[in-house]
Amino acid sequence: MVCFVILHYMAVDETKLCVNSILNNVNGEKKIIVVDNASPNKTFNDLQKEYKDTSDVVVIESKENLGFAKGNNLGYKYAVEYFNPEFIVVMNNDMEIKQQDFIEEIDKSFSEYNYYIMGPDIYSTKKKYHQNPQTRKVPNKEELKKLYRKFWIKDKLRFVIALKWKLNELRGKTEEDDDRSNVEYVEEVRVNPLLHGSCYVFSKLFIEKYKDKCFYDKTFMYMEAEILYYQALRNNEKMIYYPNLKIEHHEDVSTDATFKKQYKKSIFSVKCLLQSYKAFLELIELNEHNEK
Repeated sequence: MVCFVILHYMAVDETKLCVNSILNNVNGEKKIIVVDNASPNKTFNDLQKEYKDTSDVVVIESKENLGFAKGNNLGYKYAVEYFNPEFIVVMNNDMEIKQQDFIEEIDKSFSEYNYYIMGPDIYSTKKKYHQNPQTRKVPNKEELKKLYRKFWIKDKLRFVIALKWKLNELRGKTEEDDDRSNVEYVEEVRVNPLLHGSCYVFSKLFIEKYKDKCFYDKTFMYMEAEILYYQALRNNEKMIYYPNLKIEHHEDVSTDATFKKQYKKSIFSVKCLLQSYKAFLELIELNEHNEK
């Protein structure tokens, strides 16, 4: 049994596309848990109506917006309690699976590598590159302190962010330059890489050890991938990148649905990153204290 946990917020068409791609394409025993993260546009009712007669889909509702980590943890815990799965796939709602042997490949990968956490080949249809394994570096304690100070200042100077985006709009520029054309597809399995946060496969080893949550729950959004990586390496829990498992990622639909103005999205991102840097720092310091 494989459970798929999909966190939904606002973008109902994308969530339906994601759910239906699993229902229609993925062979094998499965359950899909959709967590509505208190969408203000009432799309929980839409999803509940859409899948009320579909036995493999459960739609649950959070009464408040829990953010990324806690929202996914809600679905993860539900999957563990009600379905006792061997694997839990936690994935964004802006993704599609077109691979029929998706579950078969999960079984095969675990038999060979005996991992706690696996990341598939994730292809960004928006930016045209493969997102796993990640090439960016996980910041250490001193780097996190610098990032926290930097974003504290940014948060206090929100009007500068708004002004910057207003100027960009006047110049006809709506997004930051983000050229990923030099990112190459990785064909071989990698052990203990940093994995992209949009999709994880948690194995029975992970589920047996962590029954209540898969993500550190002190963040609202961002840095979940770095924190999960830090915790896994600290606890000697193997992570792998597995290229035979494939997912398409359409990216950012929930935040794009929430923030029509780019500067508002940027201000929100700064606020969330500031909180996440602080949470990560506190986690590192707590671990250092416990090791003494």
